[in-house]
Amino acid sequence: MELPKIPFYQKYNLIFKAIIAGAIIGLFYTKISNAGADYEHLRLLPGTIIGVSISFIVITFEKILIRLNTYSFIVSTILKALIYSICILLFLLFFVLVFAEVLGHFSYQEALSKYIRIRLFEDFVFSLAASIFLILFLEISSLLSNRFFSNYFTGRYHRPMQEERIFMFVDVKSSTTMAEELGDILYSKLLQDLFNDFTDAILASRAEVYQYAGDEIILTWKTATGLKEQRCLYCFYLLKQCINKRQEYYLKTYNRIPKFKAGMHIGNAVTTWVGKVKKEIVYHGDLLNTTSRIQCKCNDFNHDFVVSEAMKEVLPENLPVTYKHQGEILLRGKALPMKLYTVDFNIDPVY
Repeated sequence: MELPKIPFYQKYNLIFKAIIAGAIIGLFYTKISNAGADYEHLRLLPGTIIGVSISFIVITFEKILIRLNTYSFIVSTILKALIYSICILLFLLFFVLVFAEVLGHFSYQEALSKYIRIRLFEDFVFSLAASIFLILFLEISSLLSNRFFSNYFTGRYHRPMQEERIFMFVDVKSSTTMAEELGDILYSKLLQDLFNDFTDAILASRAEVYQYAGDEIILTWKTATGLKEQRCLYCFYLLKQCINKRQEYYLKTYNRIPKFKAGMHIGNAVTTWVGKVKKEIVYHGDLLNTTSRIQCKCNDFNHDFVVSEAMKEVLPENLPVTYKHQGEILLRGKALPMKLYTVDFNIDPVY
């Protein structure tokens, strides 16, 4: 059995976007300036290389210089942009020498001298501006998902639409006790680390993050997406694996390993855009309330993963999991009882 994995396009999605954006920026710069005029038919190539190199350097150094994020956004952006611009210029000087060798129009000394005299300052200003633009681009991309842009610009959900969906409510166990023992600031940092560490599992299972609500994260799938390869079911297992791999870090930093519980249910929900001051996609319907109530039953069953009968019935029977029927439970706010099941995975953990 093979667990869901992060698709290649998703894993490097931001890199592809940044490189394409950088190439467009470079071509635009070539169009409005005289860059590459000496290269005739290859005139667009230097500008494209400038743009792509900016993207490559920004993406690379965003991970290396992550500590700069502890400063205010404005300060960290300026510091990063200056560092990126200097690195980009060194990169461009290298390409000037390469072009001089390949095209043979100038000697190394002539090409370098001409570039420094004519293009160095303009390229520095351009690199600085482009670096700031790409830093902002990366920040916005992290705030808004691809689905946000595609759904908004295609007009999807501008009118309420009913669709079948799967929801999973994931909640941190003993959150009140941990908050009291750690204090609000350190507990908030623990939640930040926890939700960040969930990223690979969320991407691998193709889940959409609907909301972060305090110490709870709400995940959702369109039915076809969630049921394919049983991604929605294995998502919980992958979430646990993500934290298990970081046990030493949590013990060292917080003197504890955070644990969480989840409830999952399938049904119909109404999806639509709301708000003018702050637009977002929201889901309405009994499905969300029911899933929340199912998650609350984890404490009663002394288990960390509970699913509804409707959810169990749409999954294949020959999966490496064990379902335990907990009886017909009357959930708060429901008129009729529901059959609920706890789920245990019969999979050897990978560390």
